[in-house]
Amino acid sequence: MATLRRRMETCELSGSDLLPTQPGSAQRIARGTRNPFEVPSITPDAFGSYLVYEELGVGGMATVHRAEAPGILGFRKPVALKRMLPHVAKDPKSMRAFLEEARLASRLVHENIAQAYDFGVIGGTYFIAMEMVPGPTLRQIMIQCASAAGAIPVPIAIEILIQLCEALDYAHNLKDQQGRPLNIIHRDVSPTNVIVSASGIVKLIDFGIAKAERASEQTQAGIIKGKLGYLAPEYLAGRLDLRADLFGLGVVAHELLTGKRLFPGTTDCDVCQAVREKPIAPPSRYNSQVSATLDDIVLTALQRDPSQRWQSAHAMQVALRNAAREYGAGVSHRQIRDWAEWAFSQHSRTSIEIKQIAEPTPPEVSIVEHETIVERPARRASTLRNKTPRPIAAWLLAVLVLGIAGVGLWDAIDGHGIETLVRDLGR
Repeated sequence: MATLRRRMETCELSGSDLLPTQPGSAQRIARGTRNPFEVPSITPDAFGSYLVYEELGVGGMATVHRAEAPGILGFRKPVALKRMLPHVAKDPKSMRAFLEEARLASRLVHENIAQAYDFGVIGGTYFIAMEMVPGPTLRQIMIQCASAAGAIPVPIAIEILIQLCEALDYAHNLKDQQGRPLNIIHRDVSPTNVIVSASGIVKLIDFGIAKAERASEQTQAGIIKGKLGYLAPEYLAGRLDLRADLFGLGVVAHELLTGKRLFPGTTDCDVCQAVREKPIAPPSRYNSQVSATLDDIVLTALQRDPSQRWQSAHAMQVALRNAAREYGAGVSHRQIRDWAEWAFSQHSRTSIEIKQIAEPTPPEVSIVEHETIVERPARRASTLRNKTPRPIAAWLLAVLVLGIAGVGLWDAIDGHGIETLVRDLGR
């Protein structure tokens, strides 16, 4: 604990998820240089029987590439191939952590969690073949919405959060072969670790730093893992349980609904201070479409006192389902997919010029017995000068009205005389 305090005082914590980041392959993907629903055409490299394509990301322990796994009769299954970096293999602790990740990933079998298919070593390089989830991360979606597509529809945001609750509820309650709770804590619930798949199913990924109570390799005391802007305040103080994941989910929820970073900062120390002390405004302050019920759900998840927070992912999920009813029937996977594809078809906004422009509107979320109805985006022509009436037009209108009234008044005076008019008005 003393070590943790010293690191906090000197702000030597790592893992902040600040934007903009340094340029790199993983960041280029996150910035949306290509449509995440499109698969690039690349000549593959061979890794054993795997065909390896473009790099999807790189971390301190491993790289991740899009790859294809071998199958019978020439069939190949798309996978995300995670390979340990050569220098990491020389460190026994890092090696055990990688093996523990593979062991833990093999236990997680759920629709909303990216699964592990294979694990082994080829040419001295350890690897994990995981489910390849085509689609953008929430971070990519948020950037695309800020730059081009506009706000995420609240019903879609709620459904994304519901699916994440399902993933966390499953992981938190998973048991070992003897029926004992594993108490798995993800520890890095953040937009970069959530993928909205091409089928509209939300996937929680990267359990690489997850903590299991019965894991063979426990995290070293005083080491904090995860992105600082999504870590629970008690975790920064060295205390950790399942409710820390719900705080991270609360941050994700707030940012989805507002389109703003909740705990920004230029340094790790700034972010940590914001997590501990920054007043948290309800999402409805920035998004009028957010209901009071939804405000309460998000603010409960963001309680700094864990005892005042949601006590389980299931409880938060039930509350979200109730809130969803205020917006109509539930959102289907197909609706999420259609909206996401539409969002990434929009081009970045440019400065308004004094000329006629066409403003696309997103497909409406219309629900009839869980069937998707996606309206074709309407095109509304507008001009800068037509957005607000000119003051001179208002004056001309006023003069015209007064003129008409004056003519009528003069006719009345001329026809009855001033005395008659005054007598009539006095009655």
